Amino acid sequence: MNLHLKEFNIPEKILKWGDSQPAHQRQHIGTHIDCYNLSKIELPSEMDVRVIDVRNLDIIDINILDNISIKEDSFVIFRTGYLENYGYGSEEYFNSKLSPYLTNDLVDKLLDLNVKLIGIDLSGIQHGKHHVAIDKYVENKGTYVVENICNLDKVYSEFKADLKWFQLEGATAIKVQIETL
Repeated sequence: MNLHLKEFNIPEKILKWGDSQPAHQRQHIGTHIDCYNLSKIELPSEMDVRVIDVRNLDIIDINILDNISIKEDSFVIFRTGYLENYGYGSEEYFNSKLSPYLTNDLVDKLLDLNVKLIGIDLSGIQHGKHHVAIDKYVENKGTYVVENICNLDKVYSEFKADLKWFQLEGATAIKVQIETL
């Protein structure tokens, strides 16, 4: 099962934005890894994945990890239901004022647990002015944020995944393919 966006409708305003950007900046459209600090991503291609169901939560806090085991060097994905409910590119999907977000305490806990990737089925783990700041913070700790993950309603809460990506020089995002094994 693929967890990356393959086919989707992109609203005209996003296409216009993409067309106005250098080619490497268009990498922010679809499923991607953010790397605002331009770090060279070095991750294993095969990773343990844990999906945490956080549907119907507006604020995703540290207590969501109670009674959940997280493996070191793993990929933790938060399923908010936004992508499956609204569809990528919709106005509702990109409405950051209403979107759920991860608290700083939760992000710090995930970093303490040495996860390598923090994923979400949204356009970011935090929004507005906090979006880029939290991505840079996570990246400085050797972990990365993966955005716009799909098909979380079709997978188990734990599995292994194969990741493929190609990093363009100077890009602040990297298109990523995620396939369950």
